[in-house]
Amino acid sequence: MEILALLSGRDDEVIPQVKGALKRYTVYPLKTLEELEDLYSNIPLNLLLIDVSSHKLASLEDFLGKLDDDRVVLITSGKLDRYAKDNLPRCVFDSIDDGSIGLELPLVVERALERRKYRNGLGLVKQAGESPQRLQMNVHDRPDADIFPGRYDPVTGGRYMHEKVVVSFAKMLTASFDMQKLFDHFTDSVMEIARVNRLSVLLRDNDVFSIRTHYGLDPHFAGNLFLKKDSALVSRLAKTGRIISRPAGFSDEESAAVRNEMEILQCSVSFPMMYKGRLIGIFNIGSKITGEPFYREELEIIYVLCNYLAAAVKDIDFYHHMWYRKEFTDNILSSMSSGMIAIGRDEKVTVFNQQASEILKLEPSAVTGRDLRALPSPLGDILYETMTTGNTYRRYEVTVHPSNLPLGINSFRLHDEHRNPVGAGLVFTDLSGSKKLEEQQRMAEKLKAVNDLMAKVAHEVRNPLTSIQTYVQIFNEKNTDDELQNFYNSTVSQSIKRLDDLIDKLTTFSSAENYRFSREEVDDLIAESAEVVRKSLPETHKLSKNLIDKVFHINADKKQVIKAIYYLMMNIVERTPDGSFIKMRANILMEHPPFVEILITYDGDDSSEKVRQSMLKPLFDFENLGSELNIPISNKIIEGHGGSLTIKDREGINTFIIKLPIIDRRSEPVSCSGGFISGK
Repeated sequence: MEILALLSGRDDEVIPQVKGALKRYTVYPLKTLEELEDLYSNIPLNLLLIDVSSHKLASLEDFLGKLDDDRVVLITSGKLDRYAKDNLPRCVFDSIDDGSIGLELPLVVERALERRKYRNGLGLVKQAGESPQRLQMNVHDRPDADIFPGRYDPVTGGRYMHEKVVVSFAKMLTASFDMQKLFDHFTDSVMEIARVNRLSVLLRDNDVFSIRTHYGLDPHFAGNLFLKKDSALVSRLAKTGRIISRPAGFSDEESAAVRNEMEILQCSVSFPMMYKGRLIGIFNIGSKITGEPFYREELEIIYVLCNYLAAAVKDIDFYHHMWYRKEFTDNILSSMSSGMIAIGRDEKVTVFNQQASEILKLEPSAVTGRDLRALPSPLGDILYETMTTGNTYRRYEVTVHPSNLPLGINSFRLHDEHRNPVGAGLVFTDLSGSKKLEEQQRMAEKLKAVNDLMAKVAHEVRNPLTSIQTYVQIFNEKNTDDELQNFYNSTVSQSIKRLDDLIDKLTTFSSAENYRFSREEVDDLIAESAEVVRKSLPETHKLSKNLIDKVFHINADKKQVIKAIYYLMMNIVERTPDGSFIKMRANILMEHPPFVEILITYDGDDSSEKVRQSMLKPLFDFENLGSELNIPISNKIIEGHGGSLTIKDREGINTFIIKLPIIDRRSEPVSCSGGFISGK
């Protein structure tokens, strides 16, 4: 683990570039020389990076003079010439310009660190020949007297206090799944055993160990410090599983690296946190605040607490992992478009998601945890069969009773880790919508077949009917018998006309109409429609019209729209008693886009809402086929113009509402309230 200090005042330029280029290392940014001196005196820094654009070398002369060789890399505003490089302090290894940080800095830093390792290796060889020393203390083996002087002295408070601390900490482990509370309680427990100036807990996260809680360390430093899984301290703790004290000296490169890392962590003793034979964390303590040595009993108790802490950390991790999995599963279940039900081995419902509740119209609280017989038939039977026999259903359709709701289901068996059956699940979708679409598709196909048949019948009948009408007319003109002429006028001629009208309706309804659109003024269209209707309106019915009296236009085939209004009027005449009054008026709806609304109101029709809505579709009552086609034909024409036809009833007053889109704005200013212009 290499720690580099960066002295620079350029937060928005140099510091981000250096951190980006040196992601492999821990870079500690500093702004002042005082901060650098303080850090250097407390932590063994591997390398110093100094930005000379913000900190002149002259102001750093005294500090640089105290450093050993090859400890500093300079960041300059431009490349230094040979003379300038030769006159740099001996602690400077090399320099780069700030424009080459991304490319050159990683290589320069790597070479500088290799040079430092080489120098340290030479120092190790020299020191090993002079005074080899033991480097590790094992809590299970009795250490030499010079490592922990006074180790056999009695501990203040006695063993009873230590046992009390352990029992208290063990009880806390089952009381909370809050990681920070666990760390706080652990810290308090350690402090009751030995008052130390610094402590830290590192936990493993993938391939690195990072500080999760600490006391007495610089927060920024602690937040940027980590140990790799192959670092010297981690490797030794994982290999031995024993307590390690910081060596006073060292005889090999590994021990030197251990000492260096413990100095960086500012600790004198490191404890392994082992769980099932694996190192999951490291606990470090500094020195006692009294300066006294640690007693063996104190270290043993802390070692035991570390094992408890390791187990508790894994339990909390497992708890949060399961909680997140449950949340993830619950989110999936709640956002599914399909319903899902699951039962356990005890035949009770364990899963009943929101979509299942909406489809089956059952509250989850009324089903979850209850026997599978609480489910509507045959869902419970299918789940039981799947769980007990292993028989699964795929893309299977069932009808749920008593609602007769069609469902498409897939069932599956649930197993434990040994492949033993522990329950069953069911995923289902509501097929009522698709069934309606299928029914509509079948009706559309039938209607198309009927339309084709009507078109053929109309074509086959119209040609001979024309011949019959011509022949009868000629025969009547040549025959002078008054009785025969009266019969022709009252019976034959009217029958031929009714049959011709029926053929015209059949042709209009069954054929695709080619509309001849043109720009039509709304008031003119309403006025002409009223005149056409009045010609066929019996004396028993009255008609009035109200115009908008302002100019609005629609894109329409005038002849066809008038025909649609005419057929609606004729339907009203047939369904209402004598003396009925029909009103026709128009409104302008200033929506987006704007619409003209033609309303035809009448009274005297006591048909139910269901019957009124069915008028839009042909029922093919062949005894009244002519009148049955009136409204469907009107609806077809209006929809062909991009509009809509609806039927409403309020307090006995029935209304046909025709909505057609307006193609341009009014030609003169009109005062309107709430986006609504009513006919006068």
